[in-house]
Amino acid sequence: MRFARSILSAGFFVLFGAGGLFFSLALLFPLPRPFARRMLKGSFMLFVWLARVTRLFRVDVSPEDRSRLASLKGAVVVSNHLTLIDVIILFSLTGEAVCVTKESVSRNPFMRAVARSVLIVNDGPLDVLRQAVRHLADGVNVIVFPEGTRTPADDPTHVFRRGAAHIALRSGAPVEVVRLTCDPPVLGKRQPWWDVGRSTIVYTVRCRGRIDAPPRSGHMRGGSTRLRAVALTAKMHERVFGA
Repeated sequence: MRFARSILSAGFFVLFGAGGLFFSLALLFPLPRPFARRMLKGSFMLFVWLARVTRLFRVDVSPEDRSRLASLKGAVVVSNHLTLIDVIILFSLTGEAVCVTKESVSRNPFMRAVARSVLIVNDGPLDVLRQAVRHLADGVNVIVFPEGTRTPADDPTHVFRRGAAHIALRSGAPVEVVRLTCDPPVLGKRQPWWDVGRSTIVYTVRCRGRIDAPPRSGHMRGGSTRLRAVALTAKMHERVFGA
């Protein structure tokens, strides 16, 4: 059973790569950005559906949380980062969205065009901030994993970086906090892609509430902004990992 599931997992990675290549070819045409984002979301929804049908994994999300995520507009969606496919799961559930992704993704031959055309590539904090604020102003959600990398198995409450908080503070957008769990743990940091267990993987998605960014004041200084970002980051961390 474990070997068969490893072969199935390999098939999904091949499918993902082929999908990225197809999407990149489609982006050679002058597609409107909203249409391209909807295409990407549709492909991720198909990926999740196929995984459920083949019993590779399934997503457990309550009807209330599913509706909440689908109705989001112009929010910073913050989540812990457990596996390689967290972004696929969140994209498939959230209303129109983009995601902040590592610069290395833009060097992947299968994902280069997708990353540069539809996602926010982390080429530097100021550029990410400008792009994110622009998307939020247009009503597009911005998905951020504040850990910056997958959660290490030996540090389940990994430290958060302040980028998501700065985006929320600069834009005034609300923060929607999400907690992900995965049973059994798979596709984690330093974990082989073929180790997908003996039974259906269950990804649990739980909304942990909304945090409204404190309003900016006209006399705000850099130090005060930094302190507000520290406080907001701590609040997001507590909301994700707290009881």
